[in-house]
Amino acid sequence: MKTYKLILTTLAISVAMLSSNADEKKPAVAKTDKAAKERTVRGTLMCAKCTLKKTDACQAALEMKRKDKNGKEVARVLLLKNNEATKAIHSKICKGQKVAVAVTGKLDGKGKSRVLVASKINDKPGPAKRGGKRKGKKLGANKKKKEA
Repeated sequence: MKTYKLILTTLAISVAMLSSNADEKKPAVAKTDKAAKERTVRGTLMCAKCTLKKTDACQAALEMKRKDKNGKEVARVLLLKNNEATKAIHSKICKGQKVAVAVTGKLDGKGKSRVLVASKINDKPGPAKRGGKRKGKKLGANKKKKEA
């Protein structure tokens, strides 16, 4: 009977330990999914060699201007990986020209070596989409007034 209780207790402890390890690994998986998500980034596209003098060979670079938590404007530069999408627009940005674009792609790498692998580059970007609820009058109310 004592051996039965000992085996049962050991089994219960090992199951509890395995389930706690499984819970710890779940956030790490979610973190990698977020990094691999395709996103659209707006900014100014320029040549990293000709304009910014950051690389030895011509490569596209996206400069994004954001506000930090103090309200101060900060410029960040993100290099784009050389592929078909970036090579198609590179003739417009080389030799010092700058073009406002919206780049859709996935981030690759970590830290300072992070690059954006572009799948689509739109050189005529529309206005930035903003989330949240609209303040002010409803759109339906204006239509009713015009019909009357």
